Amino acid sequence: MIAPIPAGWMKPEPEPTGSSRTGEIQGTISAEGGRVWLYPREIGGRFTRARRWVAWFLLAVYLGVPWIHWRGEPLMEVDWFGRKLSLAGYFFWAKDIPLFIPGFFAVVLVAILATARLGRIWCGWACPQTVFLQFLFAPIERLIEGKASQRKNRDAAPVDFPWIWRKALKHAVFLSISWWIANTALAYFWGIDNMIYAIGHPSARNLPGLLLVLAFTGAFYYIFAFFREQACIMLCPYARFQSVLFDERTSLIAYDEKRGEARGKGPKGDRTGLGDCTDCRQCVLVCPTGIDIRMGQQMECIGCARCIDACDRTMTAWKKPAGLIRYASLSELQGKPLDGKPWRILAYAGLACSMATVSAGLLAARPAISVDLMRRGQSPYETVAGDSVKNTYTLVLRNNGSHRRVMRLALGVGAAGSTNWDGREFALAGGATSTVPVDITVPAAGFARGRYDAALSLTGPGLSETLPIGLAGPWGR
Repeated sequence: MIAPIPAGWMKPEPEPTGSSRTGEIQGTISAEGGRVWLYPREIGGRFTRARRWVAWFLLAVYLGVPWIHWRGEPLMEVDWFGRKLSLAGYFFWAKDIPLFIPGFFAVVLVAILATARLGRIWCGWACPQTVFLQFLFAPIERLIEGKASQRKNRDAAPVDFPWIWRKALKHAVFLSISWWIANTALAYFWGIDNMIYAIGHPSARNLPGLLLVLAFTGAFYYIFAFFREQACIMLCPYARFQSVLFDERTSLIAYDEKRGEARGKGPKGDRTGLGDCTDCRQCVLVCPTGIDIRMGQQMECIGCARCIDACDRTMTAWKKPAGLIRYASLSELQGKPLDGKPWRILAYAGLACSMATVSAGLLAARPAISVDLMRRGQSPYETVAGDSVKNTYTLVLRNNGSHRRVMRLALGVGAAGSTNWDGREFALAGGATSTVPVDITVPAAGFARGRYDAALSLTGPGLSETLPIGLAGPWGR
């Protein structure tokens, strides 16, 4: 038999036996201040099944989006190096950020609205930390090392060969999955085609990309293999300000104290004078953050509803109605009627809809070709042939769609003068940027106080854009 290894590396500090400190301090901290490794028990039930379906869908989205192409372009790609965003066949540039600002505030307001109405529904149902940990890494750990009770007993026993090979296999699989997640995360910013090319060629050709993947891999591996629930408890900023959004209408996972107290099984099954809670502690044993929901609402609760499924199963076994632990508001638990309308919720919803509408309107009004005009040369204008004035510009064109555009450039209808592009066409690929030198020549007699108002016309199949322009010239004749 091999001697036990020091606690804290791969063999965590076991929970003290003979007493429970749940509810006194944070559940993952021992009396001596060390880390208490949690072994959440397996659970089934209606909420767990629903969360599993949601998690599988989100995993498919998280890991599958970089592989999907739309109109020949990635469905979603944040091209960090090209400083553009590809989204469903459309391209957005840094100058388009103001178009998304109202939409960003709308998303924030929706998150605030969801929290104010349903508590930490995001944390328990859709957060990538929860989805990856509970529905990808935890099942693999259970497959390799066994159920929670088996893992706990094996970790508390002296180290032996089965413990070593199970741990080695689990961490090898965890590291491989972390590597895959890291590559997928980088593909959002670099493109899946570039990622595949980099994987299939020597790493020395792409050392920055390799270092990024290794850094992401190490971070994901550490979080999901060791840090785990501590990310939700210690690092997540959402947990810190969520309580300011709660009120008596917020539906949280709560224990019905009036119905459940006093707790106990009773001598020989005689539960006279006791509440519905049998003090089986199943709600504690299945909690992924190690809290006792019966102690009241706590910051560490992520709203995963595992305790609801565990309690409902116990209530069914004791022939009691389900719902001792359930989604409920403070007013519901206290039996108080709610007066008036939820004005705060309605305000959040109204503001979110307004912001989303503004952002949608800005995006819908965005032209097919974004145009920036910059003056070129040292002199604002040049006199040509004595009776004409030439202005030189650089036209920056950005194709916001995925289709190739063939365009013609000319002065607006009714304007006297010409450009160096009259009678010529040029093309711009989808999502591409091009700089075009433009020379505009107009009669000098048209200037008044050194200005000539004109417009550049950009036309093509399905394209008609007009760019007002003020030409510089002599003060007047």
